[in-house]
Amino acid sequence: MTLKIGIIGGGRITGLHGLAYRDYPHAEIYAVCDVNEEIAKSRAVEWDADHVFTDYHEMLADPAIDAVEIITPHHLHADMTVAALEAGKHVSVQKPMALTVAECDAMIAAADRTGKNLRVFENFQYYPPLAKAKELLDAGAIGEPISIRMKAIQGSLDGNDKSEPPVRRIDARPPYPLALSHQVPGVSPDNWKFDPKKGGGGRMALDYGYHVFSLAMHLFGDVEKVFAWITEQNILHDWVLDSPAMMIWKYRNSERYGNWDVVSSDEILVPTKYWPEDEWVEISGTKGFLWANRCTSMLLDRPPLVMVRDGVTTDFSNFDTDFASSFVRGTHDWIAALMEGRQASQSGAEGKRVTQFCRAAQLSAREHREVSLDEIDS
Repeated sequence: MTLKIGIIGGGRITGLHGLAYRDYPHAEIYAVCDVNEEIAKSRAVEWDADHVFTDYHEMLADPAIDAVEIITPHHLHADMTVAALEAGKHVSVQKPMALTVAECDAMIAAADRTGKNLRVFENFQYYPPLAKAKELLDAGAIGEPISIRMKAIQGSLDGNDKSEPPVRRIDARPPYPLALSHQVPGVSPDNWKFDPKKGGGGRMALDYGYHVFSLAMHLFGDVEKVFAWITEQNILHDWVLDSPAMMIWKYRNSERYGNWDVVSSDEILVPTKYWPEDEWVEISGTKGFLWANRCTSMLLDRPPLVMVRDGVTTDFSNFDTDFASSFVRGTHDWIAALMEGRQASQSGAEGKRVTQFCRAAQLSAREHREVSLDEIDS
C-alpha cells in the first residue's frame, strides 16, 4: 500500500520534508499546494508530483489524497488542520501546533469528531544523537534522571568578521543535498516568523522554543511550571527578537528541573548545511551524564553524543548526524503510524501542552513570576 500525500506550503523548510519521500515505498507526494503557483509547480517538479493547487480547499476535495502535511506560516495552521480533518484527511502539521490554546482545542476536537489521525511534526526528537540519548536514558544508563540543561545559539554563516574571507556552509554530502541550495522562485527567508500576526509573537519562545520545550518533555515528562527572563530587541519593521533569554522549569510530580539558555549574535560563526543555529543538551542522572553536542548544525567539534558513568567516558559517533535525517525519520514514523493505525509522536494533546509551555514562559517574563502551564487555557 502506498499512501498519497498532499503537501500544503512550498517554502524553504518543505525541502527537508520532501527528502522523506525519495525512494520510499509506503508514501508518495501526490499533490502540492501553494498560493504562489510558480512555487507549487517548482516543488511538484522537484518531487515528481502530478497535481498542483493554489487553493488548499481544492486540494482537500481530491478523494485520492489520504493525508496532508501542513507546512505553512503559524497563523494558518488551525484553520487548515480543521478543514483537512473534516475533509477526511489525516494531518501532520508543522510546529508550533497553533497560536492559542483555543485553536489547539479546535484542532483536537476536529480529530476526535472525524476519527482522523492528527500529529504535530517536531523533528528534534528524531535527530539520531538525541534519539539515542532518549534510548539510553530510558534504559537507565545514567540512573534516574535529575536535570536537563539546554543551550541554543543563533549566529551567522560568516561570523560577520571582515578581516578574514567568509566561511560559508560546509559542503553537503550524500545522501542529503544542501537544503538551501535549491532556490524556489519567490521564496524569501523566514522573516514572517518575526511578524506577530503570522508568527504569533516570539520567534525564540514560540517558534524555536517549541522545539526545545517539546524535546524537554519528550525526554523527562510533563512540566508543571516555568520561570523566564526574556530580553526583547527591536529589529526591522518594529518587529521584536526575544533573545537573549533564560528559562527554568520544574517537572510535574518530581524534583526534576530543566533550563534553556538562548543567545543570538551575528558575530558567531556557525558551520552549517542548513541554518546558522545550533543546540546542545546536558542530561544529569543519579549515576552519570549524557551530552548531545549538536543538532541543527555543527558548532561544537566534539562527538555527537557522550556518556560519562563510573568514571568512564563513552563516545557515540557511529550513526547519522545529518540534521535532515530527523525530518526523514519523523516523516517515516508518521507514515508507519497511519499504516499501523497508531498515534505518531506527537499527538494533538501533546502539541497543546507544548503550546501551553511556550505561552507560560512568555507570561512569566511579562509578569515576573513563575507560571503554571495549567494557567494557559482557552
